[in-house]
Amino acid sequence: MSRLIRPFVVPVLAVAVLATSGCFALPSPQREEASKTGSIDIQPLFVQGDSGGVGSETITRTPAEDGDLRLEFSEDEVSGLGDASRAASWNAAIVSTLLTGQPLSGTFGFEIAGRIDGPSAGALKTVALIALSQGDEISESVTMTGTINATGSIGPVGGIPEKIKGASEDGIETVLIPLGQRNSPDASGETVDVVREGQRLGVEVVEVGDIYEAYPRLTGEDLAPPASGNDPRLDNRSYDKVDAQVGATLSRYDEAAGRYRALSADAQSMLDSTGILDLAQDARTEAEELRRQGLVAGAFGKAQEAAAYIETLAASGDLLTPLYTQGLPGLSTVIDRALDTSAAEGRFTSFLDQLGTYEPETLSDVEAITVAYARAFDAYTLLDYATSQLDTLYAQYEEGAVPDLEAIFTSLSASLLYAELAKTQIANAQQLFELGRDNPGAALKTDVDLAAVGDFFRRGADANYAAFTTSGLVPSLAESNGVSTEVVLGHLSTFDLNVAAAQHQQAMLPVFEEYIGADEPNAAYAAMGYGVSNYVRNQVLVEKYYNNAQLDENYQIIGVQFEGALGNAIDLGRDQLGGEIRTLADNETAPVLTVGSYEAAGLMNDGDPNNQFGALAEYSYGFVTARLLAYLGGFQDATAVAAE
Repeated sequence: MSRLIRPFVVPVLAVAVLATSGCFALPSPQREEASKTGSIDIQPLFVQGDSGGVGSETITRTPAEDGDLRLEFSEDEVSGLGDASRAASWNAAIVSTLLTGQPLSGTFGFEIAGRIDGPSAGALKTVALIALSQGDEISESVTMTGTINATGSIGPVGGIPEKIKGASEDGIETVLIPLGQRNSPDASGETVDVVREGQRLGVEVVEVGDIYEAYPRLTGEDLAPPASGNDPRLDNRSYDKVDAQVGATLSRYDEAAGRYRALSADAQSMLDSTGILDLAQDARTEAEELRRQGLVAGAFGKAQEAAAYIETLAASGDLLTPLYTQGLPGLSTVIDRALDTSAAEGRFTSFLDQLGTYEPETLSDVEAITVAYARAFDAYTLLDYATSQLDTLYAQYEEGAVPDLEAIFTSLSASLLYAELAKTQIANAQQLFELGRDNPGAALKTDVDLAAVGDFFRRGADANYAAFTTSGLVPSLAESNGVSTEVVLGHLSTFDLNVAAAQHQQAMLPVFEEYIGADEPNAAYAAMGYGVSNYVRNQVLVEKYYNNAQLDENYQIIGVQFEGALGNAIDLGRDQLGGEIRTLADNETAPVLTVGSYEAAGLMNDGDPNNQFGALAEYSYGFVTARLLAYLGGFQDATAVAAE
């Protein structure tokens, strides 16, 4: 249970900043000219069965007269480009645009020869699009395999021994592979030292952790990496504002803890068995210690986490009381009460109404409203997911399929706890909005189509979700267990709320759109909040479940296959986000909630695999948000990559 809640509950929040200065690369002189039009050829590696090969793909980028962002695919075979490969193209378009400071408009073309699937060409496509913006060429003797993450790190892939052999047969001289994959399994499961195997075949095999390492190998030109710098610091005004919210949130915890202690001993014993009470108490202790040290950003995150846990337990205990006073006949009362979400829905719609009337004036205001929309959508999606599970349980009860109280608790506990957790998340989203709004910030530009940007990320999110469900562990588990993909996703949702959110938020989008209204003034901010949040969430799901997470027999994550790749991704994410925060501060913007991502990620990077993937998500979400704020302020070139 704790494995499910922790990645979802840690909030994106926290503190304003007086950042230290850093050294950043400026855009190259040719960027403006190169961004107008151009094409570049790449040679993606692929695997079919127990053999590998080299494909051919031409990538183009041209201006869009209507200011839209779109992708076009051309293939010479029916279904020549699979869902996962399309996702790689979306990621390459998004990541390259953010890193180069290219306009948030344009048409990306991907012309494929043959059949290619899998996200493993994402990093190569990203380098190709950056090379287009810089006016560079990719060597015909070099290619690469690896996924791409939002901050530019390269993720692990499969089939490397076969790809090396295929590259050798096609005359490729150098193959770049993800960091930590020197010893990779072949199709038979035997571990192969691909560097030694490459030497035997006449191919130089080189591990790379990110595009900054890969770019000079592929193009012969250097690419300036992000500069490291000191951690963000608070100014006094921001410190006081955040510290006040820490105090208010700890008061929420204390009030809920009192209600929890007033429950019957049996109810407390049952709920204690979930492990959530331990998480709540640990988070409360950590919040107090961080606050004592003056690290109120981290303290606020831990305080919200603690309050969410204990409020969830207290409310769930209240709902479960009829089971202890009436026995099995009390189940209908419990479920009826749990399914009555009218109060929670009222708070949700009231909050949306509040957001709809808010008028953002600065970049900080935009940060507040987009993050608030994203978190509100997450909360309501979780509520919908939980109530659908409760509906199913109630149907089973009416059919006589629930035999005793122990079986009831096993089925009921997760759904009931998630429903109550969703309600606490609405309160947390409101806190985030109040903390992020009305802080110092630069003025908004008026020539960015926010709705188009939101839709671009939404389509990228959909592509990543398709890749997550059609490649890697999900279809493999379905095949090996003789069940459908939907069954696997349902089981994963029980242990990873990000899977549940990814599944259900697509279905909930029309509901959100209908309520908000497409023509309402803040609909574009809602679209951007939804798009960015789901884009990053689904991309991390691909990173997690494509080829890196180790699962036990219950599909719970117990380890990481490639620690080096994940560790490098986290380190790069920290540097990337830190650089963006400093740029925003240099432009008189205090990105309170984005700094919260930075603080939260630092606290989560403790070696636990679930927390490590959570840290990557926080850094990635913060980075994408900060880059978009830079675009909206007109200074996106300040940290854009450039050939040296």
